[in-house]
Amino acid sequence: MAPPSTGAARRAAAPQPRPSVRRPPLRVFQPEPRRRTRRGHTRRAPVWLAVALIVGSLLAVVVGDTLVAQDQVRLARLQSAIGSAQAAQKSMQTEVAQLAAPDRVVQQGIALGLTAPAQVVNLPEVPLDVALPVPDTTPVAAPAPTTSTRAPATAAPATAVTHAPSTPATTTPTR
Repeated sequence: MAPPSTGAARRAAAPQPRPSVRRPPLRVFQPEPRRRTRRGHTRRAPVWLAVALIVGSLLAVVVGDTLVAQDQVRLARLQSAIGSAQAAQKSMQTEVAQLAAPDRVVQQGIALGLTAPAQVVNLPEVPLDVALPVPDTTPVAAPAPTTSTRAPATAAPATAVTHAPSTPATTTPTR
C-alpha cells in the first residue's frame, strides 16, 4: 500500500473552521486622499523648504567663491603695485646715496665758491637717553648807552689793512 498523499493528509489533519465565526472579506487598501490646502496645493512645505535651503546654500557658496576670487585678483594687483613701488624706492635710495656722497658734496661746494675750513673740530657725542637741563631763557638787560667823544683821526698808511684770522669760531658744549 502506498502512503497517503501529503495534501490529502493535511486536509484530513487540518481543523475544520467553525461555522459561527466568519472572517470579513478581504479588500484592497486604498489610502485616504491627500488633504488640500485652500489654494489647492498638497502639503509639501517641508520638501519645498528643504529644496529652498539646498539651493540657497549652493548660491551662498557660489557668491562666496566669487568674492574670494575677486579679492584674490585685487590682492595680486596690489602685490604687483607694491613690488613696483619697492623697486622705485630702491632706485630713489641709490640716487639719494649717490647725491649725498661726500666727494660729490665737496665738488658742489667748490663749484659754489665755498672753501674748506683750516681746522675741523669734532663735537662730542651726546647720549640720547639722558635728559638735558632746561636752558635759561630769561631776557638779558640791555647795557646803558655811553657817551663818548671822538678822538681826532690819525693818518694811517692806505696799504695796511688788517683782517681777523680766517679760522672759524667753535665752541664746545658744557655739561
